[in-house]
Amino acid sequence: MNINRRHFLISGASLLGACLLPPTLVRRLQRFSGEPAAAIDAPTSARRTLYATEHDDHCWQLALGRPTTEFPPAPSWRAWLSDHENVDPEDVRALSKWIDRGGHDLDVSELGWLDDPVADYLWEGYLESSYLVNDSPEAHALRYLARLRLAHGPLADDAGEELGRVIYYHGTMPGADSHFVMVEGEAILPALQHRLRELGEDTAIQIST
Repeated sequence: MNINRRHFLISGASLLGACLLPPTLVRRLQRFSGEPAAAIDAPTSARRTLYATEHDDHCWQLALGRPTTEFPPAPSWRAWLSDHENVDPEDVRALSKWIDRGGHDLDVSELGWLDDPVADYLWEGYLESSYLVNDSPEAHALRYLARLRLAHGPLADDAGEELGRVIYYHGTMPGADSHFVMVEGEAILPALQHRLRELGEDTAIQIST
């Protein structure tokens, strides 16, 4: 891609408007053409990190904090009740009501099971629903960028040449509820990093290996 001094336009995002790419970034893009990791001018010490995992040539999925390389392990019943069921595991009466209401095969008179891993059917149900929609690092990345009002769609220069795209996914098909964001384009990662710095975000983009 022929890169010169460009405007970084995000269609439909009134907050962002036009952003002139500085000569230093243009030179980095020219110098490190085809090397997106080297072209990213990230802060040396950042409060948060957006990890970019390449899924295809110049196509990246973003994750806030850490990429999902494997699902988190199942917590104990004690943690599950506190974090997901709003039940105090030390409150025997509330615990008994929860067991009866859900038809769970658990004995409130013997509470040693509270420190065992939660049942597979509960944890797998969470991983296939709320985790993918709300709690995964990929879902966090989507909400973070959407909060900044980075528009869904193409990023173009002032001549109309596309620099890349930001694509938000709120489920990919019926029954597939994953929430995540993909970015596409040869210059998308360094340009996005530049825009985050302009917005005052103490966030580094790092390519996940």
